[in-house]
Amino acid sequence: MSGLLGSGPAASSSGAAASANDWAKALGQILEKVVLSQAMLNSCRELRLFAGAEEFEPWLEHTTEMLQEWAVPDAEKRRCLIESLSGPALDVIRTLKLIDPGVSVKDCLEALDHIFGSVEGPEDSYCKFLNSRQQIGEKISAYIQRLERLLQRAVMRGAVTAEQMDRTRLAQIVRGAQYQNPILLHLRLRERREHPPSYSQLIKEVREEEERQAASEFWEAQTLGPAGTTPLQTASVLMVSTTEELAQQMQVLTERIAELPRCLRLFARKPVVLYSLHLPIRVLSV
Repeated sequence: MSGLLGSGPAASSSGAAASANDWAKALGQILEKVVLSQAMLNSCRELRLFAGAEEFEPWLEHTTEMLQEWAVPDAEKRRCLIESLSGPALDVIRTLKLIDPGVSVKDCLEALDHIFGSVEGPEDSYCKFLNSRQQIGEKISAYIQRLERLLQRAVMRGAVTAEQMDRTRLAQIVRGAQYQNPILLHLRLRERREHPPSYSQLIKEVREEEERQAASEFWEAQTLGPAGTTPLQTASVLMVSTTEELAQQMQVLTERIAELPRCLRLFARKPVVLYSLHLPIRVLSV
């Protein structure tokens, strides 16, 4: 009867197992929240303070890049942003929150930009974005990060909508990167313009590819010698060495051939001793 009612040993063990699973799941959720809170606390500390008297453009570039890389809800980003503000800058955001308590981070940055930023128009900001090119010696990841700051400014000025950012970014990267960039070719970015990746996904793929290529170049340098020569370069060096040796041998042979007539004349003036049956026979020179 107790077995039918589920109060037997089997039911008790299954109930204990379910309770243990629920307890482990709850503990995991608590730990996840603790880790996330600690990560957000560290991330908030990385934001630079801004009160309104400092230079706005460097602060905006740094803050925009940091907030964009954080994979957390917008509310958490807004909280960190507010904690980094003081003075007149904080008053601007407080006014926005009175009007709209759920104001987005994008709207907060736009409001700060309108008050503390430059008077650059949307056309000027978009032209700066389009004229940006990868510099000689600049990594493609560094170029993308620099380009992103210009794109963010163009979005704040109203030159580009937020929905167009991914496609606009990728189109300019393909246009502004150095010709036949190996990373662009390997990631097939030109073929992905119709379905462009997000900024976080793009920068992740580019950095991973840069690390892979750097490791490959390091391995080739260790394998092929200190000079880091390629197989083709090594073959060329061997070919040059062989050619130089042949040229030296030809020069020595030419000199010996040139000396041959003089040797023959000297030889004709001296007696030659022939040995026949171990008996020397003196032959007069001709």
